[in-house]
Amino acid sequence: MQNDVARDTTADDLLGAVEIGRQSGLRYIYAGNLPGQIGQWEDTRCPHCNETLIERYGYLIKHYRLTPDGHCPKCATAIPGRWSASFEGQITSRPFSPRSARLLTIR
Repeated sequence: MQNDVARDTTADDLLGAVEIGRQSGLRYIYAGNLPGQIGQWEDTRCPHCNETLIERYGYLIKHYRLTPDGHCPKCATAIPGRWSASFEGQITSRPFSPRSARLLTIR
């Protein structure tokens, strides 16, 4: 790797990673660190019917469409995760970075 030249991630890089993930059986692929450049892969979709469940622009959640008990509203497929009964502003403007967070241990 010494001869590799550092470069920014491209939309083609992300789409290639999406395809690898799909071929490997991943069901919840989100490749959203290039806002507006990767089409449907910027959103979380139902693995059964492909309905958009969480619409994003980068790390910003624009729309949240799950039933109160965490199912797809179109086909009722259960979506694993911890879901609120409604969208309550679960928005992050940037990814979590442990270096900038205050971590502590509770004993």
